Amino acid sequence: MGEANATGGAPPAAAPAVRVLSVSRVAPADRAAAADGDDPAMVVKLSFFDTPWVVLPPIQRVFLYSLPGGGDDADGHEFTDAVATLKTSLAATLAVYLPLAGKLAYDAGTGDVVVDCAAADDLGVAFVEAEADADDETTFDVRHLADDEAHDIPAFLALVPDLPTKVLPAPVMSVQATRLLRRGGGGLALGLSVHHAVADGQAVWRFMAAWVSAAREGSPVTKSLPAPHFGREVIHVPNGDESARHMLKMIAPNLPVASTMADYDFSQRFRLARRTFYLAGDDIRALKRRIAAAEEDDDGSNNNSRNKKPVSTFVALAAVGWTSFVRSKGLVAGDDTYLVFLADLRARLDPPVGDGYLGNCIKGVLATADAGDLLVDGGARGLLAASRAIQAAVAEMEAAPLAGTERWLEKMMGLPFTRLCNVAASPRFRVYEASDFGFGRPERVELVSMNHDGEMVLVGGRRDGEVQMSVSLDPARMDEFKAHVFASSASAPPPEDEVEGK
Repeated sequence: MGEANATGGAPPAAAPAVRVLSVSRVAPADRAAAADGDDPAMVVKLSFFDTPWVVLPPIQRVFLYSLPGGGDDADGHEFTDAVATLKTSLAATLAVYLPLAGKLAYDAGTGDVVVDCAAADDLGVAFVEAEADADDETTFDVRHLADDEAHDIPAFLALVPDLPTKVLPAPVMSVQATRLLRRGGGGLALGLSVHHAVADGQAVWRFMAAWVSAAREGSPVTKSLPAPHFGREVIHVPNGDESARHMLKMIAPNLPVASTMADYDFSQRFRLARRTFYLAGDDIRALKRRIAAAEEDDDGSNNNSRNKKPVSTFVALAAVGWTSFVRSKGLVAGDDTYLVFLADLRARLDPPVGDGYLGNCIKGVLATADAGDLLVDGGARGLLAASRAIQAAVAEMEAAPLAGTERWLEKMMGLPFTRLCNVAASPRFRVYEASDFGFGRPERVELVSMNHDGEMVLVGGRRDGEVQMSVSLDPARMDEFKAHVFASSASAPPPEDEVEGK
């Protein structure tokens, strides 16, 4: 699952028009700057944690900016200047994040998939410069695209670059900068596609912070942002190489054709609705208090003593999303339901892996519950049941971080997707602070590669203490989902007769 639920498939015939102005290649500025002793002319063999993602399309995000001057001056200088900044700083950042400039390739001699960074004349990232249809001002207005209530999925897809991944060798990353025009002002959309087999969410956001640092401070490496390390030898997993090759044979038996997902109907994303919620710090605290109060009531009524570990922000919001999903899908008592999310293992391995590791170091975590337990009373007791199930799954993972990892993919593929909710990313990802290149924070940051009915993405919001929750769902279920989210937190609008002036 993770942040890269697949996004293949052709766009609809009526997809919004974006005109490509140019495609160039941004190469690393100085290969000698490769970090932390890593050989700049090297081949990086994927680890056991990387291989499951070889068959999936990339992580795709869009960052929407309102440029200070509107972006549509007669000569387009503001957009041009922004693109020049992005390119120059990207080149400097790729010098220390070299695997992102390489190619994912298959080594037939060893049976491994590797990141090939050895070909000096082929290193780099495709950078697309584009312009939205000037006659389609409503579709590509930044304010329209950043609307909370409904996402324009075809427009979002037009603003992220293609990254062909089905056949190896395949590029690891591509970038697209699109000029957005409208009367009275405009903006810029920055689209990013990254192959999940090379980097997880933590790694991608560290890269974004370094790219921003290069744009604003002149260097991707600072005292607070050290250079990354990407040698896979830091991942100590028993029989890791053998397990990785076994997994590759299972999920991608026809290498160098990497994708075995060609027959999956990725076009369902056009049939799903998306909405973004912002939960303020007060909302989240109120939600945690509701869960804590339900815990106290439950302990009192059952006269037992529990180890009451306070719920984290992630657990509380995942519980809201899971219970909202169960309610909106019409599940009933007796229906098993599932929540899956990814845990960062960097600090949990022995020896631990540093925060700056550029690769995948994540494990799938699965929480299970009876739908009836999540629906009880329609409120706090259901949230408590969901929170307990999530906490139990986290505790099991923490007790044995590597247990079951080699069978995780098989287990996931055997679950009923109609009763599966998955949560991607983390409220710890301060995505708005991490993406200000000097022309202001984005109006919206969204994961475009959402495809599953019941997928949620949690990231830090635009304000202090706020969390942004985006959801992809069957359109017929969205109103019920939204009502339960609002009812579960203090973000619910007041009744009409309590509104001032009524």
